Amino acid sequence: MSVSLNLDFEQIKALVAQLPTDEKEQLAEYLDEETLFQRFEKARASLRDVPITMEQITSEVEAVREEFYRSGRH
Repeated sequence: MSVSLNLDFEQIKALVAQLPTDEKEQLAEYLDEETLFQRFEKARASLRDVPITMEQITSEVEAVREEFYRSGRH
């Protein structure tokens, strides 16, 4: 048996609001996974014309790692 519902975005939000917190978190993770590739491609396309060298990338990664270790979050 198959059922089809025509719900608009506001109706879906109202349904989600009724979910318990743990199910909302599961839904958020699901949506993140479903949209990750599209968000990545959009970000990559927007940065396509930004000139950056491998040295700049490496320097930034090292700075973030240093801050990460200094803050004790490792």
